[in-house]
Amino acid sequence: MNSLQIKLNNTVLAEQSLCQQIEQFMLYNSISSSHRFKIVTCVLEAVANVMQHTNDKDAEMILILHNRDNKVIIDLLDNSPLHNSQTPDKCPDIYCESGRGLWIMENWMDSVKVKQSATGTHLQLSLSTL
Repeated sequence: MNSLQIKLNNTVLAEQSLCQQIEQFMLYNSISSSHRFKIVTCVLEAVANVMQHTNDKDAEMILILHNRDNKVIIDLLDNSPLHNSQTPDKCPDIYCESGRGLWIMENWMDSVKVKQSATGTHLQLSLSTL
Protein backbone atom coordinates (compact mmCIF):
# COMPACT_ATOMS: atom_id res chain seq x y z
CA MET A 1 0.00 0.00 0.00
CA ASN A 2 1.21 3.46 -0.85
CA SER A 3 0.08 6.50 1.09
CA LEU A 4 0.48 10.25 1.00
CA GLN A 5 -0.33 12.45 3.97
CA ILE A 6 -0.48 16.24 3.79
CA LYS A 7 -1.26 18.66 6.60
CA LEU A 8 -3.30 21.44 5.01
CA ASN A 9 -3.80 25.01 6.17
CA ASN A 10 -4.16 28.40 4.49
CA THR A 11 -0.39 28.71 3.99
CA VAL A 12 -0.10 25.37 2.19
CA LEU A 13 -3.17 26.12 0.08
CA ALA A 14 -1.78 29.55 -0.86
CA GLU A 15 1.38 27.89 -2.19
CA GLN A 16 -0.85 26.05 -4.69
CA SER A 17 1.21 22.86 -4.52
CA LEU A 18 -1.63 20.58 -3.40
CA CYS A 19 -2.60 19.53 -6.93
CA GLN A 20 1.02 18.83 -7.83
CA GLN A 21 1.56 16.65 -4.77
CA ILE A 22 -1.60 14.64 -5.44
CA GLU A 23 -0.74 14.34 -9.14
CA GLN A 24 2.78 13.08 -8.37
CA PHE A 25 1.41 10.49 -5.96
CA MET A 26 -1.06 9.22 -8.54
CA LEU A 27 1.49 9.19 -11.37
CA TYR A 28 3.83 7.17 -9.14
CA ASN A 29 0.96 4.71 -8.64
CA SER A 30 0.08 4.58 -12.37
CA ILE A 31 -3.43 5.99 -11.92
CA SER A 32 -5.06 6.84 -15.26
CA SER A 33 -5.57 10.45 -16.29
CA SER A 34 -9.37 10.21 -16.10
CA HIS A 35 -9.18 8.87 -12.53
CA ARG A 36 -6.59 11.51 -11.60
CA PHE A 37 -8.92 14.25 -12.88
CA LYS A 38 -11.83 12.94 -10.80
CA ILE A 39 -9.73 12.56 -7.67
CA VAL A 40 -8.08 15.99 -7.88
CA THR A 41 -11.43 17.67 -8.60
CA CYS A 42 -13.17 15.95 -5.69
CA VAL A 43 -10.33 16.68 -3.27
CA LEU A 44 -10.35 20.36 -4.25
CA GLU A 45 -14.14 20.49 -3.82
CA ALA A 46 -13.91 18.85 -0.40
CA VAL A 47 -11.16 21.19 0.79
CA ALA A 48 -13.06 24.22 -0.54
CA ASN A 49 -16.19 23.05 1.29
CA VAL A 50 -14.31 22.88 4.59
CA MET A 51 -12.83 26.33 4.03
CA GLN A 52 -16.23 27.77 3.06
CA HIS A 53 -18.31 26.22 5.83
CA THR A 54 -16.00 26.60 8.80
CA ASN A 55 -15.90 29.73 10.90
CA ASP A 56 -12.22 29.17 11.65
CA LYS A 57 -10.21 30.59 8.74
CA ASP A 58 -7.10 29.04 10.28
CA ALA A 59 -8.66 25.58 10.15
CA GLU A 60 -6.23 22.75 9.64
CA MET A 61 -6.98 19.61 7.71
CA ILE A 62 -5.18 16.36 7.18
CA LEU A 63 -5.45 14.80 3.74
CA ILE A 64 -4.46 11.16 3.37
CA LEU A 65 -4.48 9.30 0.05
CA HIS A 66 -4.08 5.53 -0.01
CA ASN A 67 -3.62 3.36 -3.06
CA ARG A 68 -4.30 -0.32 -2.48
CA ASP A 69 -6.06 -3.18 -4.20
CA ASN A 70 -6.82 -1.08 -7.31
CA LYS A 71 -8.60 1.55 -5.24
CA VAL A 72 -7.71 5.06 -4.17
CA ILE A 73 -9.08 6.01 -0.75
CA ILE A 74 -9.08 9.65 0.28
CA ASP A 75 -9.49 10.68 3.91
CA LEU A 76 -9.97 14.34 4.75
CA LEU A 77 -9.99 15.10 8.46
CA ASP A 78 -10.68 18.57 9.80
CA ASN A 79 -11.36 20.11 13.17
CA SER A 80 -14.76 21.61 12.33
CA PRO A 81 -18.11 20.26 13.51
CA LEU A 82 -20.05 18.04 11.14
CA HIS A 83 -21.98 20.19 8.67
CA ASN A 84 -25.28 18.60 7.64
CA SER A 85 -25.55 19.07 3.90
CA GLN A 86 -27.82 17.08 1.67
CA THR A 87 -26.50 15.96 -1.69
CA PRO A 88 -28.75 17.24 -4.47
CA ASP A 89 -30.61 14.62 -6.53
CA LYS A 90 -29.53 16.33 -9.75
CA CYS A 91 -26.72 18.67 -10.66
CA PRO A 92 -27.55 22.13 -9.29
CA ASP A 93 -28.39 24.91 -11.69
CA ILE A 94 -25.43 27.11 -12.68
CA TYR A 95 -26.90 29.95 -10.63
CA CYS A 96 -27.00 27.94 -7.39
CA GLU A 97 -24.36 29.01 -4.91
CA SER A 98 -23.79 25.58 -3.41
CA GLY A 99 -24.32 21.87 -3.85
CA ARG A 100 -22.31 21.25 -7.03
CA GLY A 101 -19.28 19.92 -5.16
CA LEU A 102 -21.35 17.42 -3.20
CA TRP A 103 -23.13 16.33 -6.37
CA ILE A 104 -19.80 15.85 -8.18
CA MET A 105 -18.33 13.80 -5.33
CA GLU A 106 -21.42 11.56 -5.08
CA ASN A 107 -21.49 10.98 -8.84
CA TRP A 108 -17.78 10.58 -9.56
CA MET A 109 -16.65 8.56 -6.55
CA ASP A 110 -17.64 4.97 -5.78
CA SER A 111 -18.17 5.81 -2.13
CA VAL A 112 -18.64 9.01 -0.12
CA LYS A 113 -18.85 8.80 3.68
CA VAL A 114 -19.03 11.71 6.10
CA LYS A 115 -19.05 11.27 9.86
CA GLN A 116 -18.27 13.10 13.04
CA SER A 117 -14.89 12.18 14.49
CA ALA A 118 -13.42 12.79 17.94
CA THR A 119 -11.70 15.93 16.67
CA GLY A 120 -14.13 17.17 14.00
CA THR A 121 -15.29 15.81 10.67
CA HIS A 122 -14.02 12.85 8.64
CA LEU A 123 -14.79 12.65 4.92
CA GLN A 124 -13.81 9.47 3.13
CA LEU A 125 -13.98 9.10 -0.65
CA SER A 126 -13.00 6.03 -2.63
CA LEU A 127 -12.62 5.25 -6.32
CA SER A 128 -11.78 1.98 -8.03
CA THR A 129 -8.94 2.43 -10.50
CA LEU A 130 -9.72 -0.61 -12.65
